[in-house]
Amino acid sequence: MKKLPLYVFLLCSISAFAQNNITKTAGVNYTIGVPTIVVSEKTGSELAVDTVTGYIYQWHRTPGPSEAGAWKRLGQGIDRILGALAPSYAPLRNQSWFAMNASGVFYEYSGSGTVWNCRNCGGGGGGAVVTNATLSGDGSGVPLSIAQQGAVVPQSLNWTGATWLPSWGNPYVFVTSGATITTAVNEILIGTMSANSVFGLPTCDASNDMKRFKFVRNGTDAFSVTIDPSGVQTFYDGVSLKIIFGKLSIDCTCRFSGGTGVWFFDNF
Repeated sequence: MKKLPLYVFLLCSISAFAQNNITKTAGVNYTIGVPTIVVSEKTGSELAVDTVTGYIYQWHRTPGPSEAGAWKRLGQGIDRILGALAPSYAPLRNQSWFAMNASGVFYEYSGSGTVWNCRNCGGGGGGAVVTNATLSGDGSGVPLSIAQQGAVVPQSLNWTGATWLPSWGNPYVFVTSGATITTAVNEILIGTMSANSVFGLPTCDASNDMKRFKFVRNGTDAFSVTIDPSGVQTFYDGVSLKIIFGKLSIDCTCRFSGGTGVWFFDNF
């Protein structure tokens, strides 16, 4: 009976040894920058933490295709984030530079601020999509869309050069004297004039093909209005000028085909 404690001790020791496969306990190296130490594989630690960047490294014993054993930075995986937008944070020192949102859109941190680049977005190879009140969506999980901007049915949105504004789709200009008409308008509202006037049409070319101008006369004068198709071009009937009097109005439409532009007209 005196030997029973010894037997129990040996039995427990054998059981504990059988459950433990530790070959060495060497701690972790902390380095300033990428580790450069050569590891003694029997006694040295094969893990290191770069205190500058926070990256974790492991010593690889097996030589690679073109190198002997070396320190390799461990991958930090891909973070999964909630929602359908890009991450809005700058990753911490030990945090992954890769993230995937709930819609399956994959982002990589740009290295600056909180800017993340989409790596599986459609429309030409990805890139950062910056959105504001004018443009919503990320182009992948959430389709890009233009906000209503106060428009009502059946208005459209026109670009002013700075923002989108509601429009009835017929930009016009009001005049009381002659002018050269630009492609920025569709209707020319002619008020009461004090003399005969000439209105020049822009050149009918490929960029203006199908462009339509409506000249609307509502003035009380009796002066003439001459429509001049860019000086060197003509109307389809071969006439170089159209002259209207009173409250007669005219539509002019550019048709460009085979390198030649002509203007079609319609009195109303």
